[in-house]
Amino acid sequence: MKKNVCLLLALVMLLGLCACGGAAAEPATAEWTREGYFTDENDNFLSITRMDDVDEPGWYVGCMLGEDPIEDSWGGMLPQEGNTLHGVLSASGSGNDLTVTLSEEGEDGLQFAVEGGETYHFTPMDMPDATIFVTVSTEGLGNIAYTEGEDASQIDTETPYQFAQINLAEPTTYTFTAWPTTGFRFVKWTKNGEDFSAEAQITVLLDESAEYAAVFEEDPDWQNPVMNFVGEYQCGRAHALVECFGYDEASITIDWGGSAWDLARWLIIGPLDTETLTIKYEGCPKYELVYDDSGEVVSEETVYEDGSGTVTFSMDGTFVWHEDRSESGEDLVFEWIPVEA
Repeated sequence: MKKNVCLLLALVMLLGLCACGGAAAEPATAEWTREGYFTDENDNFLSITRMDDVDEPGWYVGCMLGEDPIEDSWGGMLPQEGNTLHGVLSASGSGNDLTVTLSEEGEDGLQFAVEGGETYHFTPMDMPDATIFVTVSTEGLGNIAYTEGEDASQIDTETPYQFAQINLAEPTTYTFTAWPTTGFRFVKWTKNGEDFSAEAQITVLLDESAEYAAVFEEDPDWQNPVMNFVGEYQCGRAHALVECFGYDEASITIDWGGSAWDLARWLIIGPLDTETLTIKYEGCPKYELVYDDSGEVVSEETVYEDGSGTVTFSMDGTFVWHEDRSESGEDLVFEWIPVEA
């Protein structure tokens, strides 16, 4: 009797599996809900924010695994995979990107695992209830820096800010610094849309919610320094056309004729260092073009897209081109071609 009951139960289970497609149902994926700021015992920092107003909605994850807010920071959008967040966080400094997996841990904690590295355990950070909300932004092309206290803000020219949000639980003194991008000039600071200060660096007591903006405008007296070198140049079978690009950059097209029917072409874009008169460029494409007898291009082949090198101008009407991927290994000296009347 007992054996028959067991066989009957087994038959019921088998029929149940067949009704479900012959395999056990996979566990349901829980919706990711943990959001906010987290820290661990070593004061490492982690933030998770839901982002829906982007092309690929997901979770923005930022972390600081060290003491340097630039060199030890990473951030990026991570999609949900199963019950985890998984993907690559980009380094904000000179470090390497991180492939990470975040999973829930305990009632409100998080496990942060770095592929090929350490695993961190985060818990929610105690945040004071903010009552003062201050935004700092820019109008026009310029940058801002800010720091708590009355000391001058540290200007980061590589990764400057154009927007910042400061949330405070009590009145605090901050110092704001504004500086323009090339071709623009600083005009003023405004507070809630009203003129506030004409000084680029201001120290203010933030004791109420407000919107500060650094206002910039185009400098009417600015001239792209490449204007001094615009024109056509020649070096043997190589021809160069130098033009202005943007506020401080040059656009240089170099053609090297192999014959009457084919030539190599480089397209160089880069900013001019006004002290050394040098353009250091990268990401330069090289093309091979073939023409027919009527001068029409019949084929164009991309040789590479990651060329790099330097172009150094002299006031005597020449420039030296150093190409890192040069087959001859020699620098070329181009001479300016006078414009005929």
